[in-house]
Amino acid sequence: MEHVLELFEGIYQTGRWPIGVYPGWLRYSVTFLVPVGLAVTVPAQALTSRLHWQTMLMAVAFAVALFAFTRWFWRFGLRRYSGASA
Repeated sequence: MEHVLELFEGIYQTGRWPIGVYPGWLRYSVTFLVPVGLAVTVPAQALTSRLHWQTMLMAVAFAVALFAFTRWFWRFGLRRYSGASA
């Protein structure tokens, strides 16, 4: 379990900084693969009045896409659920 703790600690440490300080490939991964960059950068930019409308539009579109995917995946799982005692 210590390896999992180290993995999450690294992800949390990555979220301490806005995504603008990272190179392009890492910026993409902390924004879309592990959305910690999006969760940190958008509110910080909004509070400091640096949020561009393109970034806001991307954040809303990404949130809607994730919501749609998780809703679909939840329903997919419910359709295939046969019970814990089966």
